[in-house]
Amino acid sequence: MVGLVRILLCSCLLIATMQSVLAAPKTSAKAENKVVTELGPRPEECQLDEEYLLGVYAGNGSIVLVLERKGQLFLAHRTEEEDRDYSHSAIFPLTKQYYDCYSVGDVPKAAAVGDTAKFERDQEGNGVALRLDDNIYNRKYQFGEHAKVFKVKVVRPWPELEKEAKVALLPKQRATKQATLVDLSQVVPQLHYDLRYATTNNCFGHPLVPVAKAYLDQEAATALIKAQEALRMRGYGLLVWEAYRPWQAFKLATLALPDKEKRILPKAEEGYPHDTGRSIDVSLYDLATGQPVQMICDFDVPTAAQFSAYVGGTGLERWQRDVLRQAMLAAGFTASKDEWWHFDYPSQEKYQMLNIPLQELK
Repeated sequence: MVGLVRILLCSCLLIATMQSVLAAPKTSAKAENKVVTELGPRPEECQLDEEYLLGVYAGNGSIVLVLERKGQLFLAHRTEEEDRDYSHSAIFPLTKQYYDCYSVGDVPKAAAVGDTAKFERDQEGNGVALRLDDNIYNRKYQFGEHAKVFKVKVVRPWPELEKEAKVALLPKQRATKQATLVDLSQVVPQLHYDLRYATTNNCFGHPLVPVAKAYLDQEAATALIKAQEALRMRGYGLLVWEAYRPWQAFKLATLALPDKEKRILPKAEEGYPHDTGRSIDVSLYDLATGQPVQMICDFDVPTAAQFSAYVGGTGLERWQRDVLRQAMLAAGFTASKDEWWHFDYPSQEKYQMLNIPLQELK
C-alpha cells in the first residue's frame, strides 16, 4: 500500500507522516499485538449538524481538535507537536448552551483554552472557525476533508517510469522462506474489493499493477478467514484495499516520487512488506447493504486519522476502526500503529520479496 499528519503540519512533520502511510511498518516497534477486549456496544451515529463541526482548528499559537463521544462534543488541546494522534492531548467536554455555542468544562487556567466555545459555519454548514473566549481558531481542513485530495506530483511520464521499473533487477536477499500465494477470491468467502492500485483512484493517479487481483500467503489467508467470521458476527465483512504487491510495482512507486520526497518510501532495495505476500490493507463493509463502511479516514491519506490511536472523529468511527483491529489481531495478525488499515502476518523467519506479476498468478 502506498501507504500521514494533517494537523497544521510543518514540512518535516508532513514528510514523516506521509512516510508512515506510504511505507508500511517494517519493525515490531511500529506494530502492536494487543487485542482490544472491551469495545462496548455500537455507538449511535453523531448528529449531522455537530459532525460538520468535527476537525482541526488552529490559532493562538496552538491546535485544537473537536471530536465526538457518546453524543457529546469534546475539545482536545494539543500541546506537543509530536502528539500526532492527539492521544496525549488534554481533552475537555463541551456542553451545549445554544446552537453552536458551548461551555468548556474542567479547564485549568494553565490550559489557556477558555471557558466558552462558539463555532462559525460556512454556507454548507461546515465549521470554519472556533472562538474560545477571545481567541479565534480557524478550521484547517485535512486531506480527505472538504474535497482536499492528496496526490503525488509524478516526476516523469508514467510510461517512461513503467519502462524503467520493468527492467529493474530484484535486489539480492538473505531471506530464504517464500510465501505460497493464493487467490483470496478463491479462499476467503464474502470478501469485497476496492483494489485502488489497479486503478487511477490512488495518490499517483496511475495504476501500479495491471490487474485487479488480491493474493496473499496461504497462512495469512487462512487467518483472514477467522477475521472474516468474527466480523460477520457483528454484521461486517472485510473490504480489501491491497494485498500482495510485486516488487516491480513498488519500484515503480519509488521512481514516481520527486527527489525531495524520496524518503517517503523505503529504498527499492530495502523492499516493502506487501512484496512478501504477508501484508494486507483492509477496511469494512456492511453485510446488510453490501456498502463500504464510512471509516475514520480513507485509505492512504496523510492525516492524523490514519493512526490507530487517533482520538478524533466520531465515537462510531473509532469503534468501527477498533472492531476491525480486534478481529485481525485475534486472528493472528499484527496491527500497524501508523495505519489503522494495515496488518502483517508475523513469522519468526523472514520472507523473501517476490516479483511475480499479478497477471501470471493463477
